[in-house]
Amino acid sequence: MFYQNMPLYLKLVTLLKTEYVIFNNLPKAYKFSLGQEIVDRTWHLIDLFLLAQMSNGASKRCKLDIVQDINTKFEQLKLRLRFLTELKLVSLGQATAITQEVVEIGKMIGSWHKNLETPSSKIKRN
Repeated sequence: MFYQNMPLYLKLVTLLKTEYVIFNNLPKAYKFSLGQEIVDRTWHLIDLFLLAQMSNGASKRCKLDIVQDINTKFEQLKLRLRFLTELKLVSLGQATAITQEVVEIGKMIGSWHKNLETPSSKIKRN
């Protein structure tokens, strides 16, 4: 499958697998709310990644918009993962495993965004 050559995809899938294993043991009150929301957001990131990869014929601007959306959704995911850790719903080892994946994914997304954003296509920020 062509995904095997895509490190970001593989990292997102690794994070998703980790989430499923960890969240299986969450208390019901969190498993079907916060836990499920985190898993859903990770799936959404994978969907957006595939959309960006399949938009090869699209303009650079279109791809940049998708990657910016990925970046925003990733920040939202990080916030929820941090909240899960602050509630002490995961062990220190589990939190460390998640954090390592998140840091690597963040670097990959940032690099991807930077490579797409050239001086002529930079978005003016208000």
